[in-house]
Amino acid sequence: MVARHGSFTRAAEYLYLTQGAVSRQILALEDYYQFPLFIRGPKGLTLTAEGEMLLPTVRESFGRIEEVSLRLTRQRTDVALKVPTCVMRWMLPRIMRFQLEHPDLQLQITTTWQHDVDFQAEPFDAAIIYGSSPGADVHAVPLFDEQITPVCAPELLGKTPLECVDDLAQFTLLHPTRDHRDWKLWLGHAGASGVDANLGPSFDTLDLATNAAMQGFGVAISDRTLVSEDVAARRLVMPFDTFVETGSRYYLAYPDCVAGQPKMKILSEWIAVNRAQPAHPVDVAASRGDAHA
Repeated sequence: MVARHGSFTRAAEYLYLTQGAVSRQILALEDYYQFPLFIRGPKGLTLTAEGEMLLPTVRESFGRIEEVSLRLTRQRTDVALKVPTCVMRWMLPRIMRFQLEHPDLQLQITTTWQHDVDFQAEPFDAAIIYGSSPGADVHAVPLFDEQITPVCAPELLGKTPLECVDDLAQFTLLHPTRDHRDWKLWLGHAGASGVDANLGPSFDTLDLATNAAMQGFGVAISDRTLVSEDVAARRLVMPFDTFVETGSRYYLAYPDCVAGQPKMKILSEWIAVNRAQPAHPVDVAASRGDAHA
């Protein structure tokens, strides 16, 4: 605080201590190290070279103490959960059902574009992660395997027919990654010819590409499970019944330090039971049949 404010007085005011108490703490540190930490000048305090070397480590250490303290003192009934934005399509109705069934447990949701988590550096009890495996040193509940397929707004098919895979050449392809790997994988599996997967805008996330499709800007490649609620609500349709597994999976992951806590046992067991139960049943055949009506 003294380094930040350049003054014993302002640091003391921030910490709700007396100026003398702060000054004595600094003198004690200087006595311990046997060198001065601050240069006292008419315009305030500045760090010595030794003080500058010490400051980053002190900041990092206090940051870690604050992080761990937050985790330890968080209410036992609160679960801090990190969720990628794209998974909120699938997760939100389940969160609401969980809260109805367990009103004494409060989920604190933080959304992010990231698909991983570092429990050592981030203050979360659990996270939804994505990959070929959940990684080491975590407990994990598998949620669902990624299966990709094209999706678009129902209105889009009223303007231009999409009756076979090669008809995709007439549409704007919306890509959830810059390398276009998902469209390339699906088109190759479907045996498309004359459809250039290099064309079309790229987005930073699957969620953004799916939203663009929902607004009628083109056809996105998305995950079958993640769009299930939108298909059920007729915000999107899946024009083909060809689904490609990418080898990746979504997981609910949580670290050893919370694995034994009742709140995590309740959440993980509930997710394990309810992960395969859609909030609204999805009739894929109906969504395809109605698309060309």
